[in-house]
Amino acid sequence: MKRIILPLFICLLLAGCGHKKHVDLIVINANIYTVDEDFSKAQAFAVHNGKFVAVGSTRYIKADYKSDNVVNLRNSLATIYPGFNDCHAHLTSLGYALLKVNLRGATSYAEMVERLQKAQQEHNMTCILGEGWDQNDWTDDRSMPTYHRLNEAFPDIPVILTRVDYHATLANKAAIELAGMKDNGTGLFMEGSGAQLGNITPKYSDQEVANIILTAQEKCFAAGLTSISSMGESLRNLLILDSLSDNGQLKLRVDAYLSASRANMEHFTAPYRNDRLRIAGLKLFQDGALGSRGALLLKPYSDAPKTRGIHVTGDETFRSCLQWADEHGFQVATHAIGDAANRYALDMYGEILKGENDRRWRIEHAQVVNPADMDKFGKFSIIPSVQPTHCTSDMFWAAERLGDRIEHAYNFKQLMDRLGWIPTGTDFPIEDVSPIKTFFAAVFRKNLDYLPEEGFRMDEGLTREETLRSMTCWAAKVSFEEDVKGSIEPGKHADFIITDRDIMTVSEREILSTKIIRTYVGGELVFK
Repeated sequence: MKRIILPLFICLLLAGCGHKKHVDLIVINANIYTVDEDFSKAQAFAVHNGKFVAVGSTRYIKADYKSDNVVNLRNSLATIYPGFNDCHAHLTSLGYALLKVNLRGATSYAEMVERLQKAQQEHNMTCILGEGWDQNDWTDDRSMPTYHRLNEAFPDIPVILTRVDYHATLANKAAIELAGMKDNGTGLFMEGSGAQLGNITPKYSDQEVANIILTAQEKCFAAGLTSISSMGESLRNLLILDSLSDNGQLKLRVDAYLSASRANMEHFTAPYRNDRLRIAGLKLFQDGALGSRGALLLKPYSDAPKTRGIHVTGDETFRSCLQWADEHGFQVATHAIGDAANRYALDMYGEILKGENDRRWRIEHAQVVNPADMDKFGKFSIIPSVQPTHCTSDMFWAAERLGDRIEHAYNFKQLMDRLGWIPTGTDFPIEDVSPIKTFFAAVFRKNLDYLPEEGFRMDEGLTREETLRSMTCWAAKVSFEEDVKGSIEPGKHADFIITDRDIMTVSEREILSTKIIRTYVGGELVFK
């Protein structure tokens, strides 16, 4: 009998091996956070035709699947997460920012000028463009700058410098004259008042813009991003993105929001999708930024009692845009930073949404929210979309602007509790493109120098699990895509990243040193 059983067993074993399913990619012996509903972990998965087909133990995957492409992470500290999703970013602006003089981190007006002079010596530009200055970082004079030093340093060459928040622009006299604008005596233009300066900036062909976008895409992949929401894109940029999607060059999943231009709203009369490009949202503004005192407050600024900020969009125009979005089936995302801006946006949303719903309209930033308005997020099912690094960039001077109202600011935990979930992003290029910095800021509420030592208002911080969800499955939920991405589960897009350490368990001091080893989108390796 033994002589019969042994050959039979061998035959069955060989037959079993022969019936393994052939797939495009297998990952084994890994530390995998699936970020599914139970926040379960796994050791391995199989990918075929761009999707996860099985997730589980290494033994299970090896028993049922085979591939010519196997990634074995045995004896490695590497960890796998679903691809990160930045819920508020500016893709084309990131590409353009890479072409400008970087003024971030300058500690004085003088240092800013030195950087511009050095760049001019190296590149001999006919129009100098810079971005990222922040007077709050200057150690000598933190008042809003005027153009007088620029005029001295560059009397003949036009210079146009965008503030870090993109809500203020500083231009010298040469630029103002060339643009045919009236000299306001300071060269400082708030919100859209300096739009005419765009007439003298370099012009790019469609192919050049496409290349600019593709450069930004590579920057995203290197940071571990596989999806983003790109806010306020122009019609031209959207058509170029669509073309890139047609020819397969757009590999990043882009959830694009229209700028509220007539051209956009006439061209897109219904939500549109083309492979990895989704156009189904409208971006609106209620106010400016806190750093430039453009955020709209219910009461005057504590350090500037003559102003409450800037109301960017009037009620009639704002309401008309909401009605257009409602009628055409678009989501709305409104920039609202000050407590007055948040109140206006929430109340006018409520007029249309009525009560609880599944429209997934959003408030972007929601930085200062009066306690009387906090429950409106839950009442009207409005999503607060927040950027944790804004908090850690602003925390050392925000109290000067707000006084006691600082207790109403950057309250991520309270906002999350209204719906039970919250998406996060960076607002790049205003902040760094890195989602690792988003994770660190959300959990530890400290800047890159690990200050303040005790963290900033830690009762409003998020846990590591909440933050990882905010960057993956909850981010997917914003764009109605929670069933197709955001977690490592069978049937979902095989978007995942491999890092050199486990940000869910390593010490606080190790997180900012985390490196992205590989990024995959739809099972394709897009960064290594």
